[in-house]
Amino acid sequence: MNRIQKKYGVLLAAGGMAVCMAAGLMMGIHCSRDYTQKMVVEAAEQEMANEPQELENVEPYEVKADFSNLYASLYKDVVDEDIAKKVCEKYNLDYDTVLKGDLTREMYNYEEALWMKKKMGDRPLLDDGMNIDAGLEETSLEIYIDEVYAFGGGDEVIRSMCKEFDIDPDKAHISDLTEEQLIQIGEKAYETSDHPKE
Repeated sequence: MNRIQKKYGVLLAAGGMAVCMAAGLMMGIHCSRDYTQKMVVEAAEQEMANEPQELENVEPYEVKADFSNLYASLYKDVVDEDIAKKVCEKYNLDYDTVLKGDLTREMYNYEEALWMKKKMGDRPLLDDGMNIDAGLEETSLEIYIDEVYAFGGGDEVIRSMCKEFDIDPDKAHISDLTEEQLIQIGEKAYETSDHPKE
């Protein structure tokens, strides 16, 4: 039995590392998507304004994105407009001038909760067997937590927190939780996991 555990332990560790890398990639994609889209549109508009041409003569524009100044960017330029406005309203921030780097961990947690309710609201709390290849937005809260915090304790965290909330995790969806409850679940997962702490 011990030989079998050792044999498959390496495979499980390798699988875990692959899942962690995929989660990191997906979070990077999520963080940079809006910023990149805005850069592409601005660059294309500037190019067209400088060199007016017939539409069929326009050459493809190559975009070279530089994310080194992402945290020096205006928050409203890199985050969904509705979510950015709600975060600014809740924390009394100036929507037009606040920089992404000015936000605290608490503010980012609130942003994430708003994002989950908006993008994943109809998804269940617990794993429903959805293939992770579908993307994190198409998975359960359990899979999302397991991916973000790189551990397998999402089910236990959600069940323990839902017991406190008096919510049936087997029947509830993400939209059934408040932003505060989603933040509490995220914090519990953060503390429970081996995810590097600040």
